[in-house]
Amino acid sequence: MNDPLMNGSGAKRIWPWTGLPVRSRALLLLALIFHLTLVIPWPMSLWTYFTFDSAATRGQRGWDFYALYQAGHNALAGVSVYESDGSKIEVVVPPFTAYRYLPIPAYTLGVLSNALSAPLAFGLWAGLVELVLLGCAHFCWRLEKDPVRGAGLAAMWLCFTPYYLESYFGQFSLVQAALILVMMVATLRPLGWRYDLAWIASLLWKQNTGLFVPLYLRQRRWRALVFAVAAILLTSGPYFALYPGTLRAFLANFESGPPNPQLGNLGVRQLLYSLVSALAPALPAAPHALLQQAWVVGILALALWLTWRGRQPDALLLLCFWTTTYFLVYHHIWEHHYVLLLPVFVLLHRRTRSRAVLILYVLVAIWTPYILIDPRGMAGYHMPIRWTPLEPRILDVGYHACKALPTLLLWGYLARSLLLSDLPSVSNAGEQSWQKRPQAAAEDA
Repeated sequence: MNDPLMNGSGAKRIWPWTGLPVRSRALLLLALIFHLTLVIPWPMSLWTYFTFDSAATRGQRGWDFYALYQAGHNALAGVSVYESDGSKIEVVVPPFTAYRYLPIPAYTLGVLSNALSAPLAFGLWAGLVELVLLGCAHFCWRLEKDPVRGAGLAAMWLCFTPYYLESYFGQFSLVQAALILVMMVATLRPLGWRYDLAWIASLLWKQNTGLFVPLYLRQRRWRALVFAVAAILLTSGPYFALYPGTLRAFLANFESGPPNPQLGNLGVRQLLYSLVSALAPALPAAPHALLQQAWVVGILALALWLTWRGRQPDALLLLCFWTTTYFLVYHHIWEHHYVLLLPVFVLLHRRTRSRAVLILYVLVAIWTPYILIDPRGMAGYHMPIRWTPLEPRILDVGYHACKALPTLLLWGYLARSLLLSDLPSVSNAGEQSWQKRPQAAAEDA
């Protein structure tokens, strides 16, 4: 069985730049230059007013990492890692958000980060996240047999604007995206321990990959499911038992509450709320909430049916599908969350060569039109802007659709592909069949 990472000469596989035509080198060079503008921490970044989150925080970086750092300090002080009330804890960081994840990152990475000053620890973390992204880009470059096409896959990682906020906040979604990438690449050969280990690690890191449980049930990977439950219980159960109320604080993150206008929320559910509000401005909160619940139930029911209907589950396609489903059902989707779609877009484009996938990638990868709405960054000074619908309402709908609509279309594309993948013969102009011949599948593995 051929390993796609080992095809070609050693030098060209390790550093494929030497075999690239001028056009591909220019693409990568421009992608790298643009990427550097996303990550270099200027005192006031070129892109500060291009996103709601950076404008609303007035260019102050590190909010999400400082949540982890403060949680680590709380752990050292014997206080709940979920406590963020400044009157009850010793605040040792600049402005920060509340800690939201399982306790294990807080009492491991959070505690370790306290060996350094908060700003130094944030800089180190941002550098590590950048190395993870560059590693993913290089890995996908090497994964592709054609180095020219591989260069295009690498450029997709480098030019994704939501990564600006990932680095800006010191967020954790890119690491989760890397773990999802490991899972997806593991499907190119018979599934083994890498597939399961990456999933379990992702559950302990950020819990959105809990949506993959139906896929594991469909694949009858009982051992992985048992190990996943055991890992969560062993690493989090004792902490929740020692600190009463912390389990409730953690579970509160999954409660959506009544839907309301939010300028920074760019998920599909927020788009649904914006659209319904535009059509029926006087609609009370209760019908909005019922509609949101019906939406989530309907999407999950359809996703479960698509997962179980096929004779032979397509692991890569289903991973892409359930990763995208997260953006349709979770109540708070911030712009940096979209980095989770990077492995979906990259491996889906590698597999299908579909122009539709590439167009959807571009629509999610480019900046939102926020700078046209708030060119001076007034959201950082005038708080009501954050929770006031844009007028006219069609503008509010259009703004919230800028990333949610292409994501919804991506979900529809994947749903259609799942429907077609179980047919004896599938062919579409501009893309390969999802059902590969055994010989081609063996070559990919």
